[in-house]
Amino acid sequence: MVFEMQFVRKAYTQVLAHETRKVVRMVREYPRERFDRRENGCGRTARELAEGCVAYVRQIEAIACGESVPQAQAGPRPRGTILLDLETSYLSANAALQSLPAARWGEVVSAPPGLLFWTQARRGELLWLALREMARHHRHFSMHMRSECEGGGCHLEALPHEQLEPAGI
Repeated sequence: MVFEMQFVRKAYTQVLAHETRKVVRMVREYPRERFDRRENGCGRTARELAEGCVAYVRQIEAIACGESVPQAQAGPRPRGTILLDLETSYLSANAALQSLPAARWGEVVSAPPGLLFWTQARRGELLWLALREMARHHRHFSMHMRSECEGGGCHLEALPHEQLEPAGI
């Protein structure tokens, strides 16, 4: 059983690292002139979507370490601050995951606020669910990057969670 947990932990940290790298790359490459613009009627700016990615990584960190993680300050922040928060949150989450004993992956814990409709579940399930939501959010961000948001908003946001397939999970 411990061998399986090590495999799951390794797979999880690899997917988390991959998703985080993609978000960091997109935030760096996103055109400055479009960073605060609402694209094609979508209700969110690229800055808001980048902040959302930071919130998801912090949520993963909170689930992994079992403590609440301080939220980012409100209001628009510079791109460099968002990148710094994204990278430091990832490093903290990764460190918490690496030091998490195998038995604690199966513990029932309270879900952090904003993680869909769940109030509590096993830690491993909440971690995968939070990573899935981060990947979903990242896809919305990538649609902004490619200017594919249409009319009344992004078509990805309109789909219920059950119809979405996790990206790379």
